[in-house]
Amino acid sequence: MTKEEKKITLADYLRILLRRKWLVILTLISLLGAATGFSLIATPVYEAATTIMIEKEGGLEDHVFNISTFMKKEVAIRTQVEILKSRTLAEGVIDAILSSAYKEAFENVMTGKNRVLPTKNQITKSLQSNLKVTPIRDTDIIEVKVAAKDPQLAALLANTVADQYHRQSLQLSRGEITEVRQFLQEQLKIVQDSLLLAEEDLKDYMQEEEVSALPEETVELVKQLATFESLFNEAKIELEANQKRLDHTKKQLSQRKSQLLEEITQTTTPMIAKLREEITELEAMRAEYVAQGVEESHPKMQQILTRIKETKSKLIEETSQLVSRELTLRDPLSYSQELVGKILAMEIEIRSLSAKADALRSIVDRYSQRMNLLPDKSLKLARLERSTKVGENIFLMLKEKYEEARIKEAGQIGNVRIVDKAIPPEKPIRPKKELNVLLGAFFGLLLGGGLAFFLESLDTSLKSIEDIEDQGLSVLGYVPKIGRTKAAKKPPREQSQIQDKEVRKVASNLITHFAPKSPVSEAYRTFRTNIQFTNLDSPPQTILVTSPGPGEGKSTTVANLAIAFAQMGTKTLLMDTDFRRPILHSIFGLEKEIGITNYLVGRAPLEMAIKKTPIQNLDIITCGVIPPNPSELLASEKMKMFLEQLKTEYQMILFDSPPVIAVTDAAVLSLLLDGVVLVASARQTSQQALARAKTLLENVKAKMLGVVLNKVEAKSTYGSYYYYYYYHYYGDRKETKKMKRRVKKSAQMIESPKG
Repeated sequence: MTKEEKKITLADYLRILLRRKWLVILTLISLLGAATGFSLIATPVYEAATTIMIEKEGGLEDHVFNISTFMKKEVAIRTQVEILKSRTLAEGVIDAILSSAYKEAFENVMTGKNRVLPTKNQITKSLQSNLKVTPIRDTDIIEVKVAAKDPQLAALLANTVADQYHRQSLQLSRGEITEVRQFLQEQLKIVQDSLLLAEEDLKDYMQEEEVSALPEETVELVKQLATFESLFNEAKIELEANQKRLDHTKKQLSQRKSQLLEEITQTTTPMIAKLREEITELEAMRAEYVAQGVEESHPKMQQILTRIKETKSKLIEETSQLVSRELTLRDPLSYSQELVGKILAMEIEIRSLSAKADALRSIVDRYSQRMNLLPDKSLKLARLERSTKVGENIFLMLKEKYEEARIKEAGQIGNVRIVDKAIPPEKPIRPKKELNVLLGAFFGLLLGGGLAFFLESLDTSLKSIEDIEDQGLSVLGYVPKIGRTKAAKKPPREQSQIQDKEVRKVASNLITHFAPKSPVSEAYRTFRTNIQFTNLDSPPQTILVTSPGPGEGKSTTVANLAIAFAQMGTKTLLMDTDFRRPILHSIFGLEKEIGITNYLVGRAPLEMAIKKTPIQNLDIITCGVIPPNPSELLASEKMKMFLEQLKTEYQMILFDSPPVIAVTDAAVLSLLLDGVVLVASARQTSQQALARAKTLLENVKAKMLGVVLNKVEAKSTYGSYYYYYYYHYYGDRKETKKMKRRVKKSAQMIESPKG
């Protein structure tokens, strides 16, 4: 199977998580603790809600101008939402609270732990950021929510927002009529004073000149002149009142579309110009009929009034369509369209009133010229009586208009109604403790798993047999990880702590001797068999066992392999050629001195160097005195002669050698032997180290028999499916327990070394 063909299954992912379970657990606990701690120390935030209904009718404009035709319901609701979110409304809310009985409590909450009251601008921005305005689908109702650190404050802010919005709507609906009412009130006072003055002048003149009355013809002339002058002044006052309303509406629009004001009032087309001229002509005709004494109920007068009304409607429609086309591109908000519609309607009404006033002025001028033909004495009296009658008529008209305006003003209730007042919430909306804990657990698992897979991707160590085969090396077997026993963990009594710790560890790992039926022993026997079959015609007799680096289990492997050969009846010799850190003598409870080095330097005979072990068919030659020149000693001619002599006495000779990357001993010795076995430790030996060891041995033409993968965790290894089957086939629980007892007993025996 090539590297490209390897597939990782879901079970392999689970094994990765299991192998790095402590990282996942630690990450989970950390994020879970952080989420829990945040939930406990975070300041609670409460949210209060109030609902507002936008009514379709209720404003003056709906009754007079039918403004509802200028806006759609959906756009209108969005407009009101933006008004509720506006800075102007937020400032009004803050001002209202600071001028109310809640001022002190509000300032205490806003001051907080810093003991510093934020500025009005900061409080306004805070209110806007904590304000949530949501229209309820398929209704005219808007929900307003305000979040605050105190439940009472949240309810207060929500209710104040609704109140200020209602007050603003009320002011908007009353704005125009209030302007008219104030204007009429001022004019009423002026006219009243003028009327009193005119009446006094008439009385004084009649007493001084002793004139009681005018001729009947003159009286009729004065009466007609006073009537037309009253109508003229009525039109003039109504024109000024509408101009006040127009100015008020323009002021509202100027806050949004000041650059459009002139365009709106000057908007024209040939059709619009024609309709304006037609209104002027009709108003002039109407004034002439009035001058001739034609009553309002006369058919001709009714016909003119109908035509005036129809022409106005056409003019409003034409102008509105023209402005709406351009306004839609510049201003999508219906509120501005509504104001524009009102401006257009009032502009048309003002033009109509102006035409009417001009027509009446011409009639008044004609009657004034006729009255100027009277004798001086009669002219003076006629003018005084005319002033008095005109004053009376205007005063009565203004009084009537003023009362109408007062009634209309009082009747404006706006188009906003508060449906439900906000109440202090019982529970905070933040922090959501249960959700935070769940999210902490979720992201803890997610991050922990992600880190586990990330570290796994960075791990270049050997994880499977396939990793070895990818480098062109044969796999002679794999050895499951051997668990340590309690006896092996006990401190030694007679040796140094570092040395005894390593010795005790290796000694307790002689599984092939202490537990020959265990899965680990079976793995060593498989390893032994594979070595025998590396060359059927000429099986290797002398084998060097080494590793890329230290601590990868080569001494444990070579010791167990030697026992495995001995158990099958093969006369086996185990030689400790690790002159740097010899350890085999301690594993078997023997003395290090009088070993191979003593023999090679001629200090001891061969019979003294070979030591018997408790294991049948297994002898051992220890290291002996550690030499200053290990490599030269191993490459000596005497070493070659020594090997030839041993071959005649033993069927299998195994050599424990230093790591191949660390020193050259293994490379030098490999030239004299039949083969080399590399011991690699799963999840310890890097793929680069194995490749380097292979290169070093190939450089000296060493015969590579293959690699044995050591310390394999069968339950957490992926890539070699037969790990699972082998482990569970041979892994009998009872046998495993027996193995542990044997290892424990043997390790206790090793703690009391032979003399």
